[in-house]
Amino acid sequence: MSENNKAYEFEKELDNILSAIHDDILITDGKGIVINVSPTFESVYGVSREDAIGQSVYDMERQGVFKPSIIAIVLKTGQKVTMTQINNKNRDIIVTATPVKNTQGEITRVISYSRDITEFKNLQQQHELLENKFEKYAEELELLRSESLEIAGVVSKSIVSQNVIKTINKVAKFDVNVLLTGESGVGKTMFAKLIHNKSNRAEGPFIEINCGAIPENLLESELFGYEKGSFTGANKEGKIGLIELTENGTLFLDEVSEIPPSLQVKLLKVIQDKTIIRVGGTKEIQVDFRLIAASNKDFKALIRDNLFREDLYYRLNVITIDIPPLRERREDLIHLIKLFLERFNESYKLKKKLSQGAFDLLCEYKWPGNIRELENALERLVLTSESDFILPSHLPKYINKNITMYELDNNVSLRQRLEKYEREIVCEAYNKCGSTIGVAKILGISQPSAVRKIQKYVKKI
Repeated sequence: MSENNKAYEFEKELDNILSAIHDDILITDGKGIVINVSPTFESVYGVSREDAIGQSVYDMERQGVFKPSIIAIVLKTGQKVTMTQINNKNRDIIVTATPVKNTQGEITRVISYSRDITEFKNLQQQHELLENKFEKYAEELELLRSESLEIAGVVSKSIVSQNVIKTINKVAKFDVNVLLTGESGVGKTMFAKLIHNKSNRAEGPFIEINCGAIPENLLESELFGYEKGSFTGANKEGKIGLIELTENGTLFLDEVSEIPPSLQVKLLKVIQDKTIIRVGGTKEIQVDFRLIAASNKDFKALIRDNLFREDLYYRLNVITIDIPPLRERREDLIHLIKLFLERFNESYKLKKKLSQGAFDLLCEYKWPGNIRELENALERLVLTSESDFILPSHLPKYINKNITMYELDNNVSLRQRLEKYEREIVCEAYNKCGSTIGVAKILGISQPSAVRKIQKYVKKI
């Protein structure tokens, strides 16, 4: 085979290879003159193969066929280059160019291959838009859920408690210290668990420590743990403290104001450095946790009386969330009464119901013990009421004692006081006889009147 035939066969084979490759190929000599391109070059750059071959990439760059010219960069640097270009059709192209050198290290060829990524970038932008929409919808869904939230005993039907939930939704995902304040029994522990469940540490442990329930002489070893042989009666193997067990989770210090001053300095160091030293030990142990604290005490008064360190208070008090008492959350109270009644009926396999009179009295009571007192009262009513129908006479005396027709209240009219008294009489009569005929006889009224009054005051809910 002659040399000309060999060259022809080689050129034909090279064309077949270029045609088989999906990427667009451009080959130049060591001076940037195009010596070959793939058949798809024209569809990408708008220049025919015949017009491209023999042109300088510098001229093509000036003509705007592609900008910048990657081959010009390779000829200048002598290195392989990958970059994005914009062609004369204003499409995004990703290009890689590789130099081919001879034995003297001179560039004899530059081979570049490119791929149109315009559609890919469009899809990427659409994906980002969808992601933004998804995040927006997720936030809206979370807001809707928070408007009527019942998680682990948390009820937020009232505006004040919904505001608490909104604050929790804002701060839960950040590892910031949170201080929950409010009267005893308002549900601070439940709100702390809610913050944990909504945080990035939800999969980690939630360790609750009631600082007021552990004797002072044991509190340090419970919090920090101890090394073996640290003190008489200690476990021979030592013990891991509750703080150390909180790794990657949430540490909830309930009644944090009860921590004795002698331990407050150590707790301050734990919060600042996230390290602990076990009792009897010398080695610092790193602990990664999120801190939530709670108290029903007035910290300013404690600080003034030197019972609580001011610097520790400010470490705890990065975000303060005040949980309002139940008497300021009437919508929550109404829902909680129904919720607890259903829960205890289900737990004890009973079918107790509240009369309208009993329900009204429960709603009017101030509940100084808040949710804890309400829960205990409903459980006691379900278990001790003689019939399946709970009447005002079944309620504890302290509730009736605090809500009577004689109670002086500028907001209660004479008619309302008389209705309260009438309600008590009708409910008591119905409790004794259980029929409209009996109530009419006891009260000396007609049966139709008895029916109306029973429907008004002893209506089932």
